[in-house]
Amino acid sequence: MEFTNERDTGSQGTPKLAPLLAVPDDVLVEIFYAFGAIKKNLRVPSLPPPPSPDSPAWPILLGSVCRKWRAVTLSTPRLWAGIRINISRPSNFVDAINVFQRFAARSGAYPLDIAITFSNVEDALMFSSEDMEQCQSLANALAASVDRWQHFRTNSHPSFLWKIEQAVVQGPTWSRPMLETLEIRSYGRNRQTWPDLGQNDDEAGLTMFAASPKLRYVNLGIGYSFHNDENLPIQLPWQQIEQLDRIDASSEGCMRLLRECPNLVRFNVMVPRQCGVRGPVDFLRHSLQSLEIWFDDESGASFDALFGSVELPSLLELRITFAEDEWQPLAHARLTRFLAATVTLQRLVLKLRHVSPEDFHSILKAVPSGLLELEFVHEREESAAPTIYSKQLLEELTLRTRDPPALLPNLRALSLLGALDMNIRAFTAIIRSRTWDNADAHRGAELQSLHMYIVESQKSLTIEDLQILKDCLTHRARFRVVHRGPSGGSRSLAFPDLM
Repeated sequence: MEFTNERDTGSQGTPKLAPLLAVPDDVLVEIFYAFGAIKKNLRVPSLPPPPSPDSPAWPILLGSVCRKWRAVTLSTPRLWAGIRINISRPSNFVDAINVFQRFAARSGAYPLDIAITFSNVEDALMFSSEDMEQCQSLANALAASVDRWQHFRTNSHPSFLWKIEQAVVQGPTWSRPMLETLEIRSYGRNRQTWPDLGQNDDEAGLTMFAASPKLRYVNLGIGYSFHNDENLPIQLPWQQIEQLDRIDASSEGCMRLLRECPNLVRFNVMVPRQCGVRGPVDFLRHSLQSLEIWFDDESGASFDALFGSVELPSLLELRITFAEDEWQPLAHARLTRFLAATVTLQRLVLKLRHVSPEDFHSILKAVPSGLLELEFVHEREESAAPTIYSKQLLEELTLRTRDPPALLPNLRALSLLGALDMNIRAFTAIIRSRTWDNADAHRGAELQSLHMYIVESQKSLTIEDLQILKDCLTHRARFRVVHRGPSGGSRSLAFPDLM
């Protein structure tokens, strides 16, 4: 079909309306809206890369096809409510202002979904006085629409948000009545963020989001760290927050956030190496359901301080990454005690660089029997190190009709990543006992999915070793050989976020 022609010619030479032009306007709007949703979702979660500066945003693109489509796009405000702006150099501020004002005006009174991405393409960025004026003009334009923000995402330096806040202070309203999602993720290049525009008040902290009655989801970058400080780096309606994502905090900072957020359901946090432990922390009981935590903890003290100070009786999902080369005895002792006490746990994801066979065995023995999903990532580098998948452990994981009971009897999904050095016959016996020898689940839960990502090494299993399992499990099994394991901050390959 030639989209630029409004009419086609039939076999008798009479004008014939092109099929898409015959679609009713209300149906066409839904098609456009679905197209926009697809475009929006073709991105990395949390921070969408917008269209390139040389290509029009999708409502403009659709409106350029023909007069009918242009009329439909211009008469449908909600098509313009999603604003994506990319700023790669100071000269982009002028275009950014024009795009934002056009979309804000054409979207009428609809709530706005705004994403502003800073992605410099030069090693050094020079700001002229005119660039700074245009930057302030963009901040002013954003501030003028702040009461319509529903979702706001950016990776700007805190100083740009400070400019917006200063403009908001001079406006008629202070409340953010529609804001539901806030994502502020720092952009870094050679340990520098862009743009650092100065004039930010670090001591006072950002306050422009404090009065946001609908705000439930917050994602913060390293520009807002919670490290043993009395003053919070940003003021939010903490008591109503349900999800905190990618937070940078010490163990004391984690505890403070849990106290500030009694309704928190999901918590994703990174505890960096430089965070020490000042002293004992008051014990806390919290109804958190999902905890994902990344530790770069040389001694295990931060790990011990946090997990020794909190009880999570409603926890369903626990994801732990321990970035240190050695799995510390202090952390191990605390983890096994915590797991044994958390009987509600349904999903466990562990990423450890090095762990002994004995420690791995005791971790699995501490896991509550009701666990449904397990992922273990092991980055063993020494080829001479003994396998953590000992024959005794594999036998204890095999479901049997006689005592003693097997470990993890209710497991429904298993994901293993790393140099998988194990006895293939013993491992096959585990899977058989949980699948085709357990069709009526008389021994325990039936295993429904098996994921194995094998890092190449001389001792690792091969795809050929697993062929019999692949043939029997068919679509329930996923096996792959990789050259290296996933990075510490990568998402689980088998399990999406629980919520």
